[in-house]
Amino acid sequence: MKKVLFVASVAGHIKNFHTPYLKLFKDKGYTTYVAANWTLKENEKIDFCDNFIQLPIERKPFSLKNIKAICKLKKLLKVEKFDLIHCHTPMGSVVARLSAKSSRKKGTKVVYTAHGFHFYKGAPLKNWIIYYPVEKICSRWTDCLITITNEDYKFAKKHFKNIKKIEHVNGVGMNAKRLEKGLTESEKNDIRENLKIKSDDIVFSYVAELNSNKNQMLLIHIIERLKDSYPNIKLLLIGNGPLKERYKEYIDENNLNEFIKLLGKRNDINELLSITDIYMASSKRE
Repeated sequence: MKKVLFVASVAGHIKNFHTPYLKLFKDKGYTTYVAANWTLKENEKIDFCDNFIQLPIERKPFSLKNIKAICKLKKLLKVEKFDLIHCHTPMGSVVARLSAKSSRKKGTKVVYTAHGFHFYKGAPLKNWIIYYPVEKICSRWTDCLITITNEDYKFAKKHFKNIKKIEHVNGVGMNAKRLEKGLTESEKNDIRENLKIKSDDIVFSYVAELNSNKNQMLLIHIIERLKDSYPNIKLLLIGNGPLKERYKEYIDENNLNEFIKLLGKRNDINELLSITDIYMASSKRE
């Protein structure tokens, strides 16, 4: 039976973005493996994943835990013969490609989807010093690179000559059928009422992990500046992340609770977008 391994820094990344691909491989008769740092709740699971391997991957490039992750993954690759390894996230991809050097010689193919290189036009110099050389070195152990931004695609074609196949896909994909069923005004009013939003409020929304790259503080400052002139504006920040408490403290200290709502992780994104007037995106590199 064929085997495919998905690798990422955190398990939530696979669960949130790559479940359809796991299903695709399952439907084609593959045994599916996921290797990542488990960040999900105890009662959560990754659908269509046959085997989960806990890896102590850290997002920090120089963490010693990443060396432990490489050693553990190497042992797994010696035991299991994978037909394909599909890696994601900067450190997840580095750990996977360093671990798979010997496996590639035995026929395993390594695909890396770059969800936005950390080096880009306008990026801090330290990003170029740290991340570009690592990606350049690891490109020699990559059979196919998938980019999701035009800038990354053009850069990779020019600078990563070691990679035989470089493809471009617009984003991670979406299920358009989920958007076909519209909501009635009554249903929308129920959502607004639950969130204490008036029918004439102007609603801004942003769905993203609460971290420095997604840059939600920029949006918070914008609302802070506009609220006196436009008292009917509301900002919905949808998602969890390491900066949640910092954002909450700032919102509390500056009396912004009436205008900004931290909704956490939600499973009703379509419904929330149905009451959204303007969608915001403040990411520094996507």
